[in-house]
Formats: sequence, structure tokens, C-alpha cells
Amino acid sequence: MSESTMTVGELRRHLEGWPEDTKVSFSGRLAFYRLKRWGDHEVIVEFNEPQADLTPEFRKRNPHVKVAFIDDEATANADGSISVSIR
Repeated sequence: MSESTMTVGELRRHLEGWPEDTKVSFSGRLAFYRLKRWGDHEVIVEFNEPQADLTPEFRKRNPHVKVAFIDDEATANADGSISVSIR
């Protein structure tokens, strides 16, 4: 499997041995939303935070940024956009 995918069996093996009441946290403070069926043989893990639409210019200047999630309580600019800075 690739870095961004795994099978249900692989996920089960990663969780094997952990008690049922063990908490699972997501790095970056993302909040789990749901699992969504994507075809007959794929499930997508969705998070509560909306994914930012990265412009081609932003991607060119920041090739190391693969995805950005936005806090839904962030203050929008007059045009509805949200300013994001990379440190």
C-alpha cells in the first residue's frame, strides 16, 4: 500500500493488542467525522475540518505542503478567503 492508504486488515494489525477502550488520537488536532464508502473496495476517513483549496501558485511556492485543513471557526476575509501563513 502507499503512504496514504492501507487495507482494513493492515489497520486491524496496527491496532491488534490494544484494549477496546484505548483512545485513538489524530495528529494535527484533526477531529474524526466519519468513514465513507468509496466504491466496492475502498473506504475514506473524513475529518471535521474542511480541506483548503491550495492554488497552483501556493503549491509551487510550497511544494512540501500536501494538504491543509482549515478551522471552521477561522475568520474569513471580505471575499470569503482565509489567510494562511507557513512558518
